[in-house]
Amino acid sequence: MQARIDPDFARQLVDEDGPILGLAGPSELVREGLRLVHHRAREAAMAAEYDKFYGGGVAPVPEGAAAVYGSD
Repeated sequence: MQARIDPDFARQLVDEDGPILGLAGPSELVREGLRLVHHRAREAAMAAEYDKFYGGGVAPVPEGAAAVYGSD
């Protein structure tokens, strides 16, 4: 995979963000970015499955949680 990004943004990623996150160099930054995209996609897919299963309605509160927090 390849991506073109603004040189100033690339420099900021490598010089500032990478060290803060413990990521050494462009390849580690790209791998981490792709992991985050994958994680976000899995969360979106799971949310869509909930919506599909509950027909767009609100998922019921589990019995134990309803007793503690109440249910509306």
